[in-house]
Amino acid sequence: MRDAGGRVTVESSLGRFDGEAVVVAAGAWSKELCRTLGAHLSMQPGKGYSFSVRPRSVPRRVLNFPDAHVIATPMGERLRFAGTMEFDGTYDRFDRRRIEAMVRAVSPYLRGIDWADRSEEWVGPRPMTPDGLPYIGRLPNGSRIFVAAGHNMLGVTLAPPTGEAIAGLVLSGDPGIDLTWFSPQRFARPWRR
Repeated sequence: MRDAGGRVTVESSLGRFDGEAVVVAAGAWSKELCRTLGAHLSMQPGKGYSFSVRPRSVPRRVLNFPDAHVIATPMGERLRFAGTMEFDGTYDRFDRRRIEAMVRAVSPYLRGIDWADRSEEWVGPRPMTPDGLPYIGRLPNGSRIFVAAGHNMLGVTLAPPTGEAIAGLVLSGDPGIDLTWFSPQRFARPWRR
């Protein structure tokens, strides 16, 4: 990615793209993209785990297991479990013990499930910031590169208002809200664990 000559150029595996502005909204990977531009986003991946089972009777509502930090969501004939938070510095290293811990924590509460017959086991990184607030704004020095990332565990929930603010900022310079608290430059030093 380059910001020069009044244009922003992005080179990707799909080719080269030129434009008047670019919005970096790549979740946990936004940190690395911004680093290539000399900008530092204090952010690290907080990995969540998920798996699905096929219970004899699927609940009609979401189930919350707060002590286990797990949520179960009915999805057709499946029940999808998601939760935990792992900070190991990687984006996709899968630790089977995390899934097994989730099963141990929730299995006493549910009947009619073959816990050994799990599917769709996966891990995914959440873009975690030190203060829990996302980065929404322009990169330094009047750049035409904007950031909308670091929504921690609320990316889907906060996507509509973030998109509205970024669109206003890019198109007219007015996000419609005060973005001071969300500034991509708000941390002077890297966040270390």
